[in-house]
Amino acid sequence: MSYFVALHTGAGNCSDETNQKLRTLCKNVCSDVATALGEGRSASEAAILGTVMLEDSPLTNAGLGSSISKDKQVRTEASLCSTYSGFHCAGDLQDIRHPIRIVQQMVQETLAANSNYIPPRVMVGNHAIMRYSKMDSSIVQANICTNQSIKLYNKAKMYFSDNENSRNENSSTQSQEVNRQFADNASDSKPKSASQTEGFSGVEDTVGIICVDKRGGVSCAMSSGGSVFKYSGRLGQCCSHGGGCHVTPRRGIVTTGNGEQIINKLLAVTLHHKLFQDPLNALNSCFGAGETPLCGFLMVEVEEDAVNLHVQHTLSNMVFGFMSSSMEKPVSKVLTKSCPVFLQTIRSRTS
Repeated sequence: MSYFVALHTGAGNCSDETNQKLRTLCKNVCSDVATALGEGRSASEAAILGTVMLEDSPLTNAGLGSSISKDKQVRTEASLCSTYSGFHCAGDLQDIRHPIRIVQQMVQETLAANSNYIPPRVMVGNHAIMRYSKMDSSIVQANICTNQSIKLYNKAKMYFSDNENSRNENSSTQSQEVNRQFADNASDSKPKSASQTEGFSGVEDTVGIICVDKRGGVSCAMSSGGSVFKYSGRLGQCCSHGGGCHVTPRRGIVTTGNGEQIINKLLAVTLHHKLFQDPLNALNSCFGAGETPLCGFLMVEVEEDAVNLHVQHTLSNMVFGFMSSSMEKPVSKVLTKSCPVFLQTIRSRTS
């Protein structure tokens, strides 16, 4: 059985310079993860490895440089959904650079469980940190703010303070537009021209990775710092089974974008069904009339001698990468508004 890895760094609005850096990041992560899969590591082990690398990059809204909450704290979350162990997630983790490490300990606990104890599949807050830091010394609370995340927080504070009264009076649809406006203005450190800020777009850089190992196992992992200026205690799509990610024996789906939208629509599992009906319009078909999708997804489907990759988004751009056992080097691409869909079948190497 061949192996495969695909990942994304989130759908949002970044400068060309940042997108090129994200493409390089995708290639580096895909290369290391593919090496691990080639050495016989499981899909879950490989997905966790790739997620840790994404969490270590200040370019993503995961781990280091994650979005700062309204109370000036950084709270991260992560999840793993696998054909081996099912779904596990941890959220509202203050100052945790690698939330996926907590999820990893939860998975190991489940796989090693005896009949006297049923380990948790969802953990939140300080209790999760205290419990699993005893099992893994690398799980520590530390300052994971960056100059960029502080800058975004300050922009958010000014923006939402100025618009607080009007936001309270707006309808749900109008509130979404406010969030899109802020995201466009604050999503990237590079100043934007007037033409670049016309037509607002969101930025919700939840990262996601899907791995297929030599045994045919499929695992999805996600990690996020959540929305800028979010409320304390808020959980995003990483902690929504069927919303943020979905796995079947032959398919894995990870989503990114507006967390509340994704949770409300159970987007990952809804996409699983919609993709059978109309692949090119799958994302938009998950939403009703008058609703504006602010999200994206990456899907991997396993066939006997090939892997189908489908990436789609509705925002300004989305960076992703992939690599298989039949490829000599990884590939990374940027989807744009004018080209929001990517479909490709990657054939297995023939002997």
